[in-house]
Amino acid sequence: MARSFNICPQIDPLVTTRVPGVALDMLFLVIIQALAVIFLAKFIHLFLRRYNQPSAVSQILAGVAVGGMGLRNAILHVDVDDVEDMYGGYICAARVVYMFLVGLDLDLAALRNATHRCVALAYATVAASLLVAAIVSTGMYGSMMHSPVKTPELLAATLMLAITNTSSITVARVAGELNLTVTENGRLLVAAAIITNLICVVGDAVLSSTALAKEKSQDLYHTSPQIKKGFLALAVAGVAVWQVRPLVTRINQRNVGQHHVRTRHLVAILFGIWFISNIQQLLGFDGMPTSLALGMAFPREGPAARSVADALVAPVNGFVLPFYFATIGMRLDYNSMSGAIIVPGLLLTLLGLVAKAIGAASASTYLNIPISDALRYSVLLNVKGHVDTMNMKFAKSEGVWAEQALYAMIIGNLISTVIAGPAAAAVLRREKGEYRTWHQAMESLGAEQELRMLVCAHSAHAAPGVLSLVELLVITPQEQPAVPVLHFFEAPRDRSARTPYHQQARGDEATEGKGGPDPVAQMNMVVDVFSKTTGIFFHQIDVVSLGASQDAAVACRGAEEAHAGLLLLPCYKEQRFDGKMACRLEERWKLNHDVLERAPCTVGLLVDRPYRGSGTSFQTPIGIAPETGRTLVHPCSDRTVTHVIAAVFLGGPDDREAVSFACRLAEHPAIGLTVFRFVKRSTYDTVTSSTSRAAAAAADELDVPFQEGDVDERFLWRFYENYASRELAMYVEKVVESPTDVVETLEGMAGMFSLVVLGRGGRQPVELMAGLERWAEGGSEIGPVGEILASNESLEMGSVLVMQQHTVAISPPRQ
Repeated sequence: MARSFNICPQIDPLVTTRVPGVALDMLFLVIIQALAVIFLAKFIHLFLRRYNQPSAVSQILAGVAVGGMGLRNAILHVDVDDVEDMYGGYICAARVVYMFLVGLDLDLAALRNATHRCVALAYATVAASLLVAAIVSTGMYGSMMHSPVKTPELLAATLMLAITNTSSITVARVAGELNLTVTENGRLLVAAAIITNLICVVGDAVLSSTALAKEKSQDLYHTSPQIKKGFLALAVAGVAVWQVRPLVTRINQRNVGQHHVRTRHLVAILFGIWFISNIQQLLGFDGMPTSLALGMAFPREGPAARSVADALVAPVNGFVLPFYFATIGMRLDYNSMSGAIIVPGLLLTLLGLVAKAIGAASASTYLNIPISDALRYSVLLNVKGHVDTMNMKFAKSEGVWAEQALYAMIIGNLISTVIAGPAAAAVLRREKGEYRTWHQAMESLGAEQELRMLVCAHSAHAAPGVLSLVELLVITPQEQPAVPVLHFFEAPRDRSARTPYHQQARGDEATEGKGGPDPVAQMNMVVDVFSKTTGIFFHQIDVVSLGASQDAAVACRGAEEAHAGLLLLPCYKEQRFDGKMACRLEERWKLNHDVLERAPCTVGLLVDRPYRGSGTSFQTPIGIAPETGRTLVHPCSDRTVTHVIAAVFLGGPDDREAVSFACRLAEHPAIGLTVFRFVKRSTYDTVTSSTSRAAAAAADELDVPFQEGDVDERFLWRFYENYASRELAMYVEKVVESPTDVVETLEGMAGMFSLVVLGRGGRQPVELMAGLERWAEGGSEIGPVGEILASNESLEMGSVLVMQQHTVAISPPRQ
């Protein structure tokens, strides 16, 4: 005879009986069921991923198929309540673990910048759903699935929660897998789903606590009211969220310089998260909000976050989530299927879609999004997953509806989750198409608009320069989206090791003893310092270098996936200790060349000079920059600045992009900017006359069509009005007669500026480029002006940033 085995507790946390009908030998059938679901889901996804369908859809379909094989009846052959007993504990645990990862991965700065939009969409859909549910419940009272209910108030309240609720775990999983969270609309969708879910979780807790508090029986509820437990759960969650940052910071300090924390620290962190979340469930409440809050409060920088993510992401994505979504389909009982269950299930799905569509459409005007996009979002916000069936025992025990209604709700949840796949694919296609066809250039981006960036670096030595530029570009770190940092490193040459490198790289003493310091751990230290000091979240992504061509493909694909408007990477010219500039590796030159040819956005190549003899350099954040002994003054005022930079303008789109980049830097209070415009003496009167400037101003005000030759004049007029006239930057015109004048002026910038920003060239005025062919041939990737400045071996010369503007054939207006 099989022994009894307690697989998971009942949904009711106050009852700790064993699961009826479950034996130890049945546990092996559960394992077989899980393996079958995961294998079948991967097979189905091989076909569905061609149509951009999320893996959750494949896993649900696999659950439906496996559920129809009879394994479900072999495990549990009673009614739906036993199905909840079987899967309820696993579902709750999976939600807690994954929502912690969702909170850890949330881009808080970007969400903070769009708080009003997220709240507006969530409140609009919640209000519309509550209204529709209230209207429908009046007609369903007394006839809810052929069974009378106790009171119309309980039916209305429960139906409101059922129609309003959104499965935030499903929406977050779909959006994260399809990479929608990097876009503004994708973050809007995930945040609205989380807010809606939290509202319904609070509403369900209030409803159950109020109903249980009215009972007068001599049981646990009488001696310990549920309302008091609610305050206790809230206090525990508040203290845990308040203490998580200082505790994790202390652990990071004990593991400074390491890629991962020690094993005992990792176990302590995971146990603490699990314990705090389970306290909420033991008190009779959902632990999902607490785990989400813990993830959001968890420090992103440091080895603790990396250790937790590396320990949880693989098993959660590989096993926990596939089986979680599969149980949605495995809940179906084919023996009980009939029209009396399927039709109400379809009706519940339709009611939810109508309610969400009304709310999203009403908020579309405020959100400035098309109605078609709002309707797609409503389909995703109607995803139910498991959320509606989490409280079915309470609904049935209170007599809100009959057992057939619970089966109908399972049908509705399955339908709403499956149809969300095509809606998500439609949103993905629109976001990709908009990114590829829109002009991803800083010239067309306002100073107040969000700038998404991607940084590439091949070593910890090259990273500070580009990270410092990102710091200077960001005026408000609390509102800057996360900046991905692609770290290309060479894998160990010891091919005999069977353990993958990402598992070997722990930054411990054993690794450093074999072949020197770990490059990943060194980059971790640099990124952590900049993240903690600047307040900007740099998301480090380690990539094994496989050659210049493949690295360039990874960088360009990463820029497209991040929807970046700017791609920053070090130039192939590097400064030696003696100040001379040289290309140390041919692969670096080829990487620059391939990125410039294939980049989907504007590219900036930084020729960094870390060994500059005097003045400031870009090796440390501004907050901890060492004193240089020199006082730098803004060129237009008496205030002190940290960096004095220059922008060189000859003409053409690349130079306009360089000035646009420099203007963004000029918004930072630690930057003083001077823009140098080179003008040929023979064309000086034509270019700088008051008539040409007046024409440019009139064209700018009237927004009339203009010729290509007038673009530079119109651009410089805007610069003068927005920056030079407000004393944010100085404008200087340099009249030149020969190539020698250009070279002398550029070389004279040594010792004056810590950074010179210029365009790559190739589309500059011919009269200014005449005579510079020698430098154009020597530096085709950075242009002749860039070659003149980058080849200067003076230790007084500052860093050089070469910009190439992104171009597209068609640039349709944004809707």
